[in-house]
Amino acid sequence: MKLSGKVWLNLVLMTFIPLGGPLLIGHSQTKDQPAVKDAKKEPPPTTGQAFMRDKLAHTHKILDALALEDFDKIAESAKMLRMISRAASWYVLDSDEYSRQSRNFQDQATDLERHAKEKNLDATTLDYLRLSMTCVNCHKHVRQIRKKEKPR
Repeated sequence: MKLSGKVWLNLVLMTFIPLGGPLLIGHSQTKDQPAVKDAKKEPPPTTGQAFMRDKLAHTHKILDALALEDFDKIAESAKMLRMISRAASWYVLDSDEYSRQSRNFQDQATDLERHAKEKNLDATTLDYLRLSMTCVNCHKHVRQIRKKEKPR
């Protein structure tokens, strides 16, 4: 059974938004709200944190562009994600799993850019989901490693 592009996109978005949307949406809404913690100023973000914020911004742009079928914006953001992931600051762990996840991310960003240039909505949508799953799995791995490294 072949689904039309719009039906496929609606199906994917109906699945993704309840599962992963609150993570992305909740994160983006916090920047507009004043900090309630302390009156202390937070230190400026590290280079790695800045890269992650840029990655998240480009990921948001891709989702917006998917909904609008704006393949040029998808390709542009996919290219930026690929470039970000190749920067030295990207590598925060020295582990085989982290290296594998990074390579997966780079390959998926390359696929996403290529499929966007081909104007293939179904393939770009699947690439976006694969890219998102890689992000979630990689961040989970980093948290697990850092939790083990913390002194008790």
